[in-house]
Amino acid sequence: MRDAWERAGDAWERAGDAVARVVRSMQKWTPRRPRLAGALLGLGAALVLVGCGLVGVVLGHDWELAKLPLIVASVVVVLGLPLILVPTEKQLLVILPCLIVLLISMLAGLRDAVLSLRGERTPVTVTEVTRSRKPITGGDDYTCGLRLPDGRGTSVAGTKVCTAYTRVGDRIHVYADPHDLVAPKGTAPVITFPVLGTVVGAATLLLVAATSRTMGHRRRTPG
Repeated sequence: MRDAWERAGDAWERAGDAVARVVRSMQKWTPRRPRLAGALLGLGAALVLVGCGLVGVVLGHDWELAKLPLIVASVVVVLGLPLILVPTEKQLLVILPCLIVLLISMLAGLRDAVLSLRGERTPVTVTEVTRSRKPITGGDDYTCGLRLPDGRGTSVAGTKVCTAYTRVGDRIHVYADPHDLVAPKGTAPVITFPVLGTVVGAATLLLVAATSRTMGHRRRTPG
């Protein structure tokens, strides 16, 4: 546990040093091109958050291996961008929601989008049932280990297909990607790529506009 805390402290220290270097470089460059600098900052932040979400979804149940780096990168962007820009309260009310939407949209929507495009309702065999306690709301949560028709193993959670009454050897149906890009889902996907693309694109454009305007406003403000 002590080693884990030390590693987390080192990660935070490195993240702080990285933010400080970015701030110093921006202070040297932005007086000449403040709006372009702000726009590039916003675009870079959006790409990092979308990339973190993409990696998290593609890794699926194996994302524990990359959880800490992805969390650190996301937190550095969400907290570091306002520190670099120093926006007003009104500007912050635009920038923060955009960052949050970008942070969760890929995690919440990419798997649905992939399954809605090429997912198939697939019969699978339950190989394991794991019960765990919900940390916030209480009650039991169930995760089922599954064997796909081609022999590959995977898992699914959720009360729709994996419950207290599910037993090893049961046959259930899930929505699975035949190319195994994303993890299967117990319920039918509802988010499509046009919807996901619209949300991500709108949040990115709004973020870029807001950061560009914020940096330009700072340049015009005396002192």
